[in-house]
Amino acid sequence: MVVRTNSLKSLKNFLPQLHQPLPLNKRESRQLLESITASFRKNLDEEHPWGSSKDESVSRNTTRLKQDSPLLKSTSTSSNRPTEKHLHAILSHPLFTHQERPKPAAALDPFHVFDTAVSRGLMTPRRAAGFLSKVRTQIKAENPDTEQEAMAKSGAGLRVVQWMRTSGLESNMQSFSNVPLFWNLIPFMYAEGFEELVWTWVARLGSQNEPGNCEGITATALYRLLQAINRLKGEGVMSSGTHSLDDAYKAMLYAYDILQPEKNRIAFGSYRMAWVSLALSSTLLVSRYPKPSAPIFDAFVDVGRSLEAPMHIAHLELHHPLKPNHSAAVQFMHQKADHAAQIGNSPFYRKQFVCLALDTADRLKEVGDVEEVSWIERLLTKLGNDLNSSISNILNTQTDSSAESRLRTWLTV
Repeated sequence: MVVRTNSLKSLKNFLPQLHQPLPLNKRESRQLLESITASFRKNLDEEHPWGSSKDESVSRNTTRLKQDSPLLKSTSTSSNRPTEKHLHAILSHPLFTHQERPKPAAALDPFHVFDTAVSRGLMTPRRAAGFLSKVRTQIKAENPDTEQEAMAKSGAGLRVVQWMRTSGLESNMQSFSNVPLFWNLIPFMYAEGFEELVWTWVARLGSQNEPGNCEGITATALYRLLQAINRLKGEGVMSSGTHSLDDAYKAMLYAYDILQPEKNRIAFGSYRMAWVSLALSSTLLVSRYPKPSAPIFDAFVDVGRSLEAPMHIAHLELHHPLKPNHSAAVQFMHQKADHAAQIGNSPFYRKQFVCLALDTADRLKEVGDVEEVSWIERLLTKLGNDLNSSISNILNTQTDSSAESRLRTWLTV
């Protein structure tokens, strides 16, 4: 007679339980492991006997030697058993090893990191700047004497330019305002022979005629790019210590020919700011650089005459490499002295005015014009209360270290 059931649940009580519950704690886990290990060794010893009595004698002698010799004490006698060898072979398999593996060299290579980020769409201007900075740091550490040559061979600049082109950043005017990116990129482009591409960017930015907010974005981008070029030229001078600012002047003259700033409002504002920045390096930081070539210096000053920058022109003439002239500086200060408010409320502008006055006074002492020197002293004393109250803002670390003490001296006369 066949008994039929309506559900499989009724079979539950007739079938053995297939899965035993797992150990509930660490002690039970350890006991289970020891039980399995002992059973495994027992069965393996039965399949692979320890050997003859002669082997056992040799084993006992070896054990005695290990006990007597300090050099052999660290080795267990059981290490020669077949079970131990078999277990060791299993556990030493790479699949069962969990030790930390060193990272491959490629993971530390900035080029590998850059290419990987680009391929995954994770590259950004900030990361590109970091990549260029890392490459240059490595080059300086490994090839300090042939830095430019190593930069040219690296191809790092080309990599970034290709990424900018394929990602659309090269056609995005706002991307050129990214200071870290272009301050790191321009040196590589010059070293790798892509100088003309840089000037192509300058020309394209200068030819834009964007209305409204876009005009400000384009003007800022052009200024930042010109500043990156100026920084490159100045950086080369500072590192070598053997060349003047001639290359920087030439770059600004070339930019003037390309941009024709007097015909373009965007180009005028951007170029003027970059020109003024270089003029400040030529006056406030004059002690850091060797004297420039007189014809190139004159050409740079002449370009600035159309940029509505009379104070900078006057200050540059004071520092002419061959024929310093104080006439324009004295005239400018007399014009401003009639109304102290004309000096302005900007701490940076006041700093420039004070430095111009100090340099003019030094020049007047050289030529023996005592009357004008006394007038400048009175002028600085007149402005002393206002200037002294914000002296830390007037002079910053960009000026000569003696400028603050010189100003304090004048104010206490």
